[in-house]
Amino acid sequence: MSTVISIINWKGGVGKTTLTHHIGIQMQYTAYDESKYPETSGFPRTLLLDLDPQCNLSVACLGEDTFEKRVWGEKKQTKVTQKISTVKDLFELYLESKLDNVDPNLYILKESIRSSKNNIYTYVDLLPSHPDLIYTDMDIAVYSKAGFRNNLMKSEIYKFQIVHTFIKKLREKYDFILIDCPPNLNYVTQNALYESDYYLIPTILDKLSSYGILSIKNKVDELNQMFTSNIGDDYKTTELAGIVANNVREYDGAPKQTQSNVLNSLKKTFGKKVFKNYLTYGDGIARALEVGYPVFALETNSLDNVWKQSTMLKKITKELFDRIK
Repeated sequence: MSTVISIINWKGGVGKTTLTHHIGIQMQYTAYDESKYPETSGFPRTLLLDLDPQCNLSVACLGEDTFEKRVWGEKKQTKVTQKISTVKDLFELYLESKLDNVDPNLYILKESIRSSKNNIYTYVDLLPSHPDLIYTDMDIAVYSKAGFRNNLMKSEIYKFQIVHTFIKKLREKYDFILIDCPPNLNYVTQNALYESDYYLIPTILDKLSSYGILSIKNKVDELNQMFTSNIGDDYKTTELAGIVANNVREYDGAPKQTQSNVLNSLKKTFGKKVFKNYLTYGDGIARALEVGYPVFALETNSLDNVWKQSTMLKKITKELFDRIK
């Protein structure tokens, strides 16, 4: 059975997509074990699930042009680009009570994540998002399942089980499922948390970006209690894997003073839940994103910040793996 990890923060621009993209790719090398994964020559299978209607993870994996053509479909005189199905369609099928008869594997883009100009990652797949997913929270809020109130103490717990309904059919096919959540804690994000074994919180080391982290943890603890009280032992609580600092500016190999102060404050509040490793500031990831690759693809580049960001992401992935294994 796979390990499901949600990457969440209700603030935008803190690195959720960057971490989901790179950890999901790097995990195949970090968790490499030929005895454990003999059918894939030692590599675990990873699924990246994009639940953010901004679709940044989908764009990062496929490239902007490819994503735009495939999500909307493109018709030219002699060529038709097949319009892809997305996670939005799975939500809609659930709300129409049709999801039980659907194979979610058909919605996954297999071997589509690019590692370089002419290569792809064989063991990493993508379940893409759609811009119209932004309306899904409203659809869930007004949705009422006939007869369900009498079956679960008048609860609407089923509104949090949509992602569970289609991911449970995928858990045996993947070793790791990473979910890039939208910058809020609405129904879609809570669906992800319901199904997750762990959640990871990226943050920028400034007062405003780190201020709400304790509120996130308290809210997830509250959700765990609510789900447990409604479902009992069948629900596995979602555990905080840790807090990862992003865009860290260094001086003499350590975070600059103002960021160091915030980092120490986080450590005082959350202790060992704060990762030892962090992601440094630099344009290596941005350069890679321009061509639709992860920063690992540019490691041979002579720029120091490319190499450093790539190295730090590998260390973050290793630390996450050690925390969850």
